Amino acid sequence: MSESAPARFRAADFRQHPAMELASSHWLRAAVYGRHLLKLQLRQTRPDLGVVLVRAQPQYEQLLEAMVDVLDLRDWPVPRTLSQRLAATRAILRMAWSIEAASARQP
Repeated sequence: MSESAPARFRAADFRQHPAMELASSHWLRAAVYGRHLLKLQLRQTRPDLGVVLVRAQPQYEQLLEAMVDVLDLRDWPVPRTLSQRLAATRAILRMAWSIEAASARQP
C-alpha cells in the first residue's frame, strides 16, 4: 500500500473571492480603515450607487481602486513599522472625518 504525499496548499487555495483581487490593487483596499475611507469617498462622489459601509460589495471594487486616484494616494507607501502604521491610521481617520464633515454640510 503506497502512501500519497501530503497536499501542499497555498493561501490562494483558500481565498473566498479571488476575482476581487487585482494585480495592482492598492494597499488601502486591504486595510480596514483604508477601505472605510475609500467607501466614504465613493459615497460622496457617487451617491446614486448606494454603497454600504459595513458590507462587502464586490461590484464596487474597481471603483474603490479608482478612489485611490481621486484622493491622490496612489504613491503612498505601505506602512511597515509600528510608528508608520500609527501615523497612517491617524492620517486615514483624519481624511475620513473630513469627508464625513463635508458630506454632513451638504444639503
